[in-house]
Amino acid sequence: MLRLFTQEKIPVKLPSGTRVTAIGDIHGQLTRLTRLMEKVDKLRQEQPVKSDYVIFMGDFVDRGPKSAEIIDYLVQRRKKAKKQGKHKEIFLQGNHEELLLDSLNENDKRQDLWWRNGGQQTVNSYLKFQNIELTDDVDMLHRITLLRQHFPEKHLKFLSKLKDLYQVGPLVFVHAGLRMEHPLNKQVSSDLRWIRDPFLNWKGQKKDFMVVHGHSITKGFKPEILKHRIGIDTGSYKTKGRITAAIFQKNTVKFLASGTKKDFKQNKFSD
Repeated sequence: MLRLFTQEKIPVKLPSGTRVTAIGDIHGQLTRLTRLMEKVDKLRQEQPVKSDYVIFMGDFVDRGPKSAEIIDYLVQRRKKAKKQGKHKEIFLQGNHEELLLDSLNENDKRQDLWWRNGGQQTVNSYLKFQNIELTDDVDMLHRITLLRQHFPEKHLKFLSKLKDLYQVGPLVFVHAGLRMEHPLNKQVSSDLRWIRDPFLNWKGQKKDFMVVHGHSITKGFKPEILKHRIGIDTGSYKTKGRITAAIFQKNTVKFLASGTKKDFKQNKFSD
């Protein structure tokens, strides 16, 4: 199911001839993502612009069943965009990619946290992707060891090059948010990937930029626009959730979302 929301005005303006499409949190939901991107790519091809950006906002992995396939799909998209040279594709790092990279780098301090918060689904996705069959009684440590031994090199290279922040004109794209009281060049990665309340509930004076972010699921699984931020994490791994694309041109944004139930698998995170 694809849904197109009404076009909205925003208080900042992109240069003429510029379009930015931001893709919210994905969390291993391959079919929802590919359905959405088919529509996004069709719109882009039918309405070409001089400067065209597609920005994936992080949290590609965990909780959903197809994390390995998602990363493989994004690797191929980056390769194709680079070869064609018609538009730019940018990929941001979310907190879940941080946890995955920690585990791959044998930083075990947050391994249990990652496993409980969707890492188990990512590990199992990669073992299946690499045709490694295990019985259900194989424990977490053995599975993660196998993940490290068989993780695809091109996927690791992709993950190691993810950005924390990307700016186009007055729009600032980050996974989680930022410290609004600090200059953009003074932000730290931990905030950009993990922050919630100090950013979400900020009440300071209006800035000359707006922040586009994911990370915190929006009320009713609908995009939200406030004076300082636009949230597009619309609960991709939830049964009633969706993956949202925010399409920015001039001083407007329109939202396209995919919440198809095809291939959607219920788990403890779905409700």
